[in-house]
Amino acid sequence: MIYPSASSITSSVTGECAERLPRRPEPAWRLSWRRAPLLTREQALLAMELTEILRTAPIPADPAWQRARDIGGELGIDLDDASDTLRARRRERGEL
Repeated sequence: MIYPSASSITSSVTGECAERLPRRPEPAWRLSWRRAPLLTREQALLAMELTEILRTAPIPADPAWQRARDIGGELGIDLDDASDTLRARRRERGEL
C-alpha cells in the first residue's frame, strides 16, 4: 500500500520512498532509488506503484507485469535496470 503525504510517498511493501524537495516548483519529487530526473507528484506516485510491483517480482504472464511495463514506458524507466537497482538496494539493506 502506498502512503502519500505533502512531502513524501512511502510504501508498506518496500523500503523505498519518494520525497518532495522543499521550496521547488514541480517537478520536485526524487525517488530514493533513482535520483534523476525529478518527477511530478503524479509521476512519483506511479513510480512508487512500479516499485511495489517490482518488489513482488511478477512473471511476464502476470497482469501486474503489464502494469509495470505501462508505468515504465510512461516514465522512461527500463524495467530490467529498475529491477536490478531495487534488488541491489534490498541486498544493501540486508533484505535478501
